[in-house]
Amino acid sequence: MGKRLAVIGAVLLAFALGGAMLIQLAGAGATAFRVEGQVLHLSGPVNGAAAERLQRLLDENPQIAVIALGDMPGADDVVWAAQMSGLIRAAALRTELDGVVVNDAILLFLGGVARNDTGGALVLQSDALQQRMGVSVDRSIAADADRQRLIAAMLGDVAFAAFMGQMRAGSDEYRLTDADMARFGLLTAN
Repeated sequence: MGKRLAVIGAVLLAFALGGAMLIQLAGAGATAFRVEGQVLHLSGPVNGAAAERLQRLLDENPQIAVIALGDMPGADDVVWAAQMSGLIRAAALRTELDGVVVNDAILLFLGGVARNDTGGALVLQSDALQQRMGVSVDRSIAADADRQRLIAAMLGDVAFAAFMGQMRAGSDEYRLTDADMARFGLLTAN
């Protein structure tokens, strides 16, 4: 009887530890959210649960007026980034560029009704570099169409989507310049 209880205890302990490890692993690559007054700070990769969490935080914190984007290495799926961008635009929020925002995470920045650079950078990395770094890359025709649709809705044309595609196909990494930001209308006067 004692041996049987010991085995059951060991099995339960293994399940508990395994579950805790899975939760820790799932959170390791998650988008981080932090509310500070009227500012919602976002950082980390954009993942599947991020859009739902953003919606919940906006519902719970109606005072939020600004989304401050910290370091964001990209998005696992363009649809998630597009959903978050749409939520930002629908809530008429401003976006601020505080960190290095890469590839499809740039779509979140474009969601702002006013977009300001407060010391960050927009970076386009090649799909090959993203894959070497362990970031998922969605190169499907549907993903390209989603990018074009969202960028056209946010900026009024698809020129920036074409530029993103060229940079992602060609160079390892390209940091957008002030001239690029002006050319594509990425920043607003306020």
